[in-house]
Amino acid sequence: MIRSSLVAIALMTIALPAAAQNSHCATLPVNVQVEARGPDNVIPAQLTPRGITCPRGFTSESVGPITRCRQPGSVRLENREPRRDCYAALGLGPVRSPPSQNRPAANCPGQPTLTSIVALRGRNVGWQDITLTAPQASGLTVEHLRAIGGRTPPAEDPQRQDCFAFDCRLVRLTFRPTTPARVDLTLATPGGGASPVNIAVNSEAACPAR
Repeated sequence: MIRSSLVAIALMTIALPAAAQNSHCATLPVNVQVEARGPDNVIPAQLTPRGITCPRGFTSESVGPITRCRQPGSVRLENREPRRDCYAALGLGPVRSPPSQNRPAANCPGQPTLTSIVALRGRNVGWQDITLTAPQASGLTVEHLRAIGGRTPPAEDPQRQDCFAFDCRLVRLTFRPTTPARVDLTLATPGGGASPVNIAVNSEAACPAR
């Protein structure tokens, strides 16, 4: 019993990875065929010796004093891309730019790096299937922080930072001496369904304290 309790306590100290949080769009099929019905065929009712009637295949309906005949439109198969359409309607941002960060100055000894933990806040910014990238030539590395609980430092725990996927993404930014004073991160949906959003990250040159 004591050993089991110790094992349970040990497990509680391990950082728990957050479940992969994809947007609802990720569950939809890429391509599918659907039945699309064309417009109904509507014609005036016919006056016959037996009264007002409709041709075979039509049903009569009254609109005020007028009787008309309606036939459902024909059905045809059409191709749809529900996942792409969902991403197009998802809506990204706007995302607030983070406060200015520090980057290593070019004359710092040892070509060091500087890191910052930043919460990017904006609509749908944090879903795992939404990409957040920095230009490769910028020398800026973006790491999405997802571990929660256990020994995860509070500053790196998205739950502790009130940072949830529908409106926040917690990231670690690693700056290098070659990183420009401004880097535009790009938030985008797979396949370019929605318009991408740029997030400006500004930084000031400094040398890490020894």
